[in-house]
Amino acid sequence: MPATLRTARRVRRTAGPGDGGRAAALRGRLRDLGQDSGTADRAVTACLVWLADLLVEIGEGLDDQRSAAALVDEAAAVLASAPRQDRGVRPPAALPEPLTERELTVLRALRKKVSLRCVAEDLFVSHNTVKSHARAVYRKLGAHSRAEALHRARERGLIQ
Repeated sequence: MPATLRTARRVRRTAGPGDGGRAAALRGRLRDLGQDSGTADRAVTACLVWLADLLVEIGEGLDDQRSAAALVDEAAAVLASAPRQDRGVRPPAALPEPLTERELTVLRALRKKVSLRCVAEDLFVSHNTVKSHARAVYRKLGAHSRAEALHRARERGLIQ
């Protein structure tokens, strides 16, 4: 992993929960310049959205999937520090690693709310194969459950 990413992770781990860090400092400086709270928050949000987009764009250009995933994680952390009141609805970032055709098939089958064993029978593959595909789907979508994976897939327009 590049040294810059290791440093960014170390800094983020040492920051306290809800610590706005540099974003809070920028917001304070804008207020010192005579900007009202709403204007300062909008300016900070615009800067953070720009930075998150840049991190995702850089991640998409990397050959190293681990570093790309770390940059996408950093982008998510940057967006999480944006002032909540002015967050607009934005389309989600592209997946750093796209789903394969078989993973998409398993993802669509997960909507049926049946067991993975039933999905395996429907697809004429082993239960372990479906479990492997489901794990890959969860990893690529950054999900920890079936419901979260389906939600994120809907957000990205992968399923209806």
